[in-house]
Amino acid sequence: MKYLYWIATGLLCALMLWSASMYLLQYDMVTGFFKTLGFPTWIIYPLAILKIVGAIMILWRGNRWLTEWAYAASSLICY
Repeated sequence: MKYLYWIATGLLCALMLWSASMYLLQYDMVTGFFKTLGFPTWIIYPLAILKIVGAIMILWRGNRWLTEWAYAASSLICY
């Protein structure tokens, strides 16, 4: 079970870091998606930073409360 947990956690963090890199490196494409969905484009960079911080918090597991919030936020901002 421990291996399954770390595999799933690693995949989740990889997805978060990949999407954050897309937000930072493919800004024009992401801006188009955000405009299509009706979201403001100024939120792209803060979301990218939060995705990176969330992945670090999930892997670090230093503070249980912050880790739980990072998992909760990852379900909202992975897309």
